[in-house]
Amino acid sequence: MFNAMGNWIGMVGGLVSLVFIARLLSPMDFGVFGMALVTFSIPEIFASGSLNDSIVQRRNLAVGHVNSVFMQSLGLALVFWLGISLLAPAIAAGFSHPELVPILRVFSIVLIIGAVTSVPAALLQRDLRYKEITIVDIVGTVSAAVIGIWLAVVLRDAWALVWMEISRRMIRLLMFAWLAKWRPSFKSSWSETHELTRFNSTNLTTKVVQAFGGAIPRVMIGSVLGPAALGMFNMSGRLLEQAKSAFVTPFAAVALPVASQAQNDLPMLFRAIEGAMRLAALVAYPIFIGGSVIAPIAIPAVFGEQWVPAVVTIQVFLLMGLRAPTSAFNTGVLNGVGRVDLNFKLAIVGTVLTAISVLSTIHISLEAVALALLAQLMISWFLGAYAVKAAIGFPMHRQVIAGSSALIASLIMGAIVWFSMKILPETWTGLVQVLVLVPIGGVTYVAALAALSPRLAKRIVQALFILVQGRPAEALAVARGMS
Repeated sequence: MFNAMGNWIGMVGGLVSLVFIARLLSPMDFGVFGMALVTFSIPEIFASGSLNDSIVQRRNLAVGHVNSVFMQSLGLALVFWLGISLLAPAIAAGFSHPELVPILRVFSIVLIIGAVTSVPAALLQRDLRYKEITIVDIVGTVSAAVIGIWLAVVLRDAWALVWMEISRRMIRLLMFAWLAKWRPSFKSSWSETHELTRFNSTNLTTKVVQAFGGAIPRVMIGSVLGPAALGMFNMSGRLLEQAKSAFVTPFAAVALPVASQAQNDLPMLFRAIEGAMRLAALVAYPIFIGGSVIAPIAIPAVFGEQWVPAVVTIQVFLLMGLRAPTSAFNTGVLNGVGRVDLNFKLAIVGTVLTAISVLSTIHISLEAVALALLAQLMISWFLGAYAVKAAIGFPMHRQVIAGSSALIASLIMGAIVWFSMKILPETWTGLVQVLVLVPIGGVTYVAALAALSPRLAKRIVQALFILVQGRPAEALAVARGMS
């Protein structure tokens, strides 16, 4: 029960803070902060976003391996921290926003925080201690939300976002270190470092390429369309990521550790992957489709009229989430079975496709860029599914059909909600319309799912009830039996 409640508390806390802060700040403020995030996207991969994966993936883990990861991460963080502090004026000039200089120098502390956080967080993930991870997420999210809202009221500019994010990461560092009972140490040997080199080098290169691909649209949008457009793009991405964190990540997070432990038992691995995909799809599909349908009413009602120009982009981003219940597992599975080389190739292809998509649409509009990225995502998902098939033999069609009943039921729900939007009285406020449409969507989805597959609907209720009780392993076992 605690784990399930934790995921929802984290999502609600993040969403509530986002709503309040978005109403107090402008797309321009989010865009300026987004420029800082783009600057740190690749340095953070070096400092905290890749080396720790070897702690989770390695079967025989010694203390020296852990210390080696810590020392390498901290060393890289210090190098990038110094480099960005010195180059801040040049980076700000590249974005044509000199006010970025102090933001970049202050925010660079997150590199050191992330380097230290990555090790205890990986140790908890390796041991599948998701209850403790959930505790950290709850406390970090809620605390940062309170701090962020207060700062937005007081400062009314991008600095509120800067200090909110720094506080969130600092809280996570302290809690991860405490729960993992980990203390920094510099005792390691060259042989232990060398044993991690092959996995780390390929995994690091892959993530750098992926980060570069993710930075391309943000840099181009900030440079060509301006910070307000970048703010709207980042808001769209943040809403997608929060939805994925709540409805997909709790299932996808098991991909790497489970694949590492079950790589010699493929039938069991197949059942685990398919069950998790199916259960994630059952929850995620109606959220993404329903959210996309009601966005024209919900966004101005919840976030304020200043975000109306972002509605179409947000709708497109939410549709990107339709592939999340399957594609989110591919990277973790490939890393778990040691095929980091395939992830590297996928990252290269994805980056090239992203560059082509953005360059061909950036001078049209922000919405055109979002649509091009949606098309690129579908191509990348197909290639990822093929890579998993090549690596472990998991059939592509099983990824395609995982949760197909949920997708059809969600499309039916979306059509009925859209029709309901057209007949609601125009005198009703946007918030009232949202409060009416959400339960209509929920009832319609359940009814459509029961009509399509009564047996599946019964198992869904059983699995979700078990999941809410905080027994994810049993929920997945029930999900594996769905047809």
